[in-house]
Amino acid sequence: METLYMGEEQIVVKIGEKEKTYPAGVSFLSIAQEYQDQYEDDIVLALYNNRLRELKKTVKKDGELSFLTTSDKTGKRAYRRSVTLLMQKAVYNLWGREHIGVYVRYAIGQGYYCELMKDGESCKITETMIGALKKEMYRLVMADLPIEKYSMNTDEAVALFHELGMKDKEKLFRYRRSSRVNIYELDHYKDYFYGFMVPSTGYLRYYDVTAYQDGFVLLFPGKEAKKVSEFVPSDKLFFTLKRSRDWGKLQQIDTIGALNDAIAAGKTQEMILTQEALFEERIGALAEMIVKEEGKKFIMIAGPSSSGKTTFSHRLSIQLAAKGLKPHPFPLDDYYVDRDKMSA
Repeated sequence: METLYMGEEQIVVKIGEKEKTYPAGVSFLSIAQEYQDQYEDDIVLALYNNRLRELKKTVKKDGELSFLTTSDKTGKRAYRRSVTLLMQKAVYNLWGREHIGVYVRYAIGQGYYCELMKDGESCKITETMIGALKKEMYRLVMADLPIEKYSMNTDEAVALFHELGMKDKEKLFRYRRSSRVNIYELDHYKDYFYGFMVPSTGYLRYYDVTAYQDGFVLLFPGKEAKKVSEFVPSDKLFFTLKRSRDWGKLQQIDTIGALNDAIAAGKTQEMILTQEALFEERIGALAEMIVKEEGKKFIMIAGPSSSGKTTFSHRLSIQLAAKGLKPHPFPLDDYYVDRDKMSA
């Protein structure tokens, strides 16, 4: 065991196979800085006695400590969350006085598709604006500003987001059962995030911003923690997600808060029936397209396990049958071979 500090209350921290003593109240950040050179990627979170902790938290009792870096799944999420806050702050600095805000819409590849909004309408982003956004984000990173977290009463959070004009978050917290809310702050810019953050903007060196459709994509590292992934547009995925959002706007349930309002108003059945009608309309349009493209023998349906492929195939079959075709759906699940029967 190594004794590092004397003359004050001590705690014993086990890191790997070694035990060290530290003064009670030492931060995880201070300990992480001692061990950073042993890790290829940046340490961003701590695991203390099997409990996840932000690095700014302090150690008050004996325990076992390990670190999570940006190459770990949970560390990556904290990094992405923090870069998103960084981007929001940069947008606020650049265009907040013009009442332009930013909305994170969809996850596409290794990035988030975002849109600038003013008075409920999307603002077309230009390459000049992209350049300004990158420059401001870089400035904030170089300033190494602290990312602070504090807890407030839920009613106080509702009042805060009302004052900030964040109506979607205001609605969201009206249905929150927990009495406390964690708010993150970056240089006086406040927002709510579900999950942990890195200690400061100086950690956020790997990201990129590229224009896409009417907005932009905030890009993150992928498998390599210190290399931003190249953006590969996926238009089909984008427009599928956009159509889903358009359906939500059509039904006035385009946010979780609005969805909660609709459920509380007893509109659950109406929402389900409307979504079913919209979905059936899309299947009918797909069937029409298949009929027009003569000569099609096979229609392949791909998707994750339990995503509804079989159900969808039967609904499509009904639409095709209604147009005079004779479809025969069959699931490939029936053609799996047990591992012990597979040849080497």
